[in-house]
Amino acid sequence: MTAAERSPWRRDPWIAAAGIAAFVSLLMMLPVPEPADPPGGPLPETNFAVVNVTVFDGEEFRAHRDVWVEDGRIRAVGQRLALPDGLPRVDGRGHTLLPGLIDAHTHTYGMVLNDSLRFGVTTVFDQFTAPSLAAQKRPARERLARTDEADLFSAGNVATAPGGHGTQFGVPVETLTSPEEAPAFVAARREESSDWIKIIWEDGSTFGADIPTLDRETIAAVIEAAHAEDLLAVMHVSSLEHGLAALEMGVDGLVHVWGDEVISEADAARFAEAGVFVIPTLSVRLAAAGESMGPELLRDLHPEDVSDMQRQTLAQTFPRPAGTSEASIESVRRLHAAGVRILAGTDAPNPGTGFGISMHGELRLLERAGLSVADALAAATGAAADAFGIEDRGRLERGRIADLLLVAGDLEADLSRSAEIAGVWKDGFPVEAAWAR
Repeated sequence: MTAAERSPWRRDPWIAAAGIAAFVSLLMMLPVPEPADPPGGPLPETNFAVVNVTVFDGEEFRAHRDVWVEDGRIRAVGQRLALPDGLPRVDGRGHTLLPGLIDAHTHTYGMVLNDSLRFGVTTVFDQFTAPSLAAQKRPARERLARTDEADLFSAGNVATAPGGHGTQFGVPVETLTSPEEAPAFVAARREESSDWIKIIWEDGSTFGADIPTLDRETIAAVIEAAHAEDLLAVMHVSSLEHGLAALEMGVDGLVHVWGDEVISEADAARFAEAGVFVIPTLSVRLAAAGESMGPELLRDLHPEDVSDMQRQTLAQTFPRPAGTSEASIESVRRLHAAGVRILAGTDAPNPGTGFGISMHGELRLLERAGLSVADALAAATGAAADAFGIEDRGRLERGRIADLLLVAGDLEADLSRSAEIAGVWKDGFPVEAAWAR
């Protein structure tokens, strides 16, 4: 059969005309959203819709979608939804709507959750903070209410050796010295309501220091105890050698990528086969190597949008370079190519990072490491929520919390536009910010 025989549209233009007319008639019968308020005006709250917007749903882009929010949750996502008369609408034409970002590696204190939220980071996964602070912030993530802070999930205290990494920050830390102590340590963290267990394996060798650290037997025992309590076990490493050993011990995720050498493709495949996720924290890896995303990020923003705290930590540097950014980025490239789940995290407020703002730099670095725009955004939304078992956020779908980030422009075509923020909603409430002028 020829192409002409297969296509009646080509053989008979009258059939084509009739088909087009029928299609247009069908469109005219569909509900047409009323004119919407342009982004940049007062943002509606609790019950509203963002209409005719390009959506990144936590996994992929979908054009010309309406997102209906009701009582602070997403009621529906679809094309030309039959929205109620009088429902406030935001005109999403020329914009991209995505779930609020999830920073999968931070350390929380002070007003940093406010800085995060202003830049569209609606949830942070804290990898070490005082358990009392984590307990204080926990109720907010269980309710839908107006707030000026991102939600906090946390490991609380970390598993480390006496005098080891994590003990130098002035936060009381319960340390370990033997495998036999692991079950009681993990039970105490569960009693403190830690959301997962973080283990420190850091001897300082990659940056010329000598730091006490847990031995392999104790680390393995903590991982086993965490799994016995149905908790994830994630690990701080700074060398490829330790990363590969953590893989053999059954760790669930690594909260840094290394900078000392590049992983082989065969070893990257082993991570994928084991289902281990990696939070590269490339922003801090660059800073550790003597580089910084700070100047690029600040150049793209209005000075009044950046807090003193963000400006201060972005300007800080490490005392001496350690590793190379090229090794870190190439390792992420190989891990991603092998199918390893990559999550976006900044390690803020370490030198060269800023809460909230550095997530936009981290997205650019993940793209530089070979992730597509969709994969980089998934690393900061759906993939992050999935990896840590958080089911109420990270995607634009019915029932999820209305944590939303509205970006001016086509984010799929240009990921660097993620910081061009037109609106942020937390629990369905608009977030007050300098750019809502």
